[in-house]
Amino acid sequence: MVELGLKKKEIEALEFAFDVYDFQGDGTVDAFYAGDLMRACNLNPTLKTINEIGGEEERGKKMLTSADIFPMYKACKDSKDTGGFHDFVEVLKLYDKNNDNTFLSHELFKLLTNFGEKLPKPEAKKLMAELCEPEDADGFMPFIPFLTRMCAAET
Repeated sequence: MVELGLKKKEIEALEFAFDVYDFQGDGTVDAFYAGDLMRACNLNPTLKTINEIGGEEERGKKMLTSADIFPMYKACKDSKDTGGFHDFVEVLKLYDKNNDNTFLSHELFKLLTNFGEKLPKPEAKKLMAELCEPEDADGFMPFIPFLTRMCAAET
């Protein structure tokens, strides 16, 4: 897998994850689990990327060998499709208790410091101070302006 530019640690992680998802022990993994396999190796592909690299939406349609997963991993790793504004809105709606595109500011702080690529607490506070609207009297703040500013900063 040197020709793909993968590091020894990445190859070992892929082989381990492949073994975990080889439920039958026959050296194959259902392509339905391609996304889970990539996520087990610390990638975060979108559903679109998973479909593009050969993942399937239904079980039993296609089986992958260990040789198949290395180019899939490389394609996932190189993909620039990591989600966008609308994906982030859907995630934050999970925390919208009032169904009004607001959530408690401490929930955002917990998200930033505990999930995904965790931010250090001082950095999360600074980011929130720069990008968030003020809280209302109940501690709620609108998340659409935060996401608009956050996504604009990426481009």
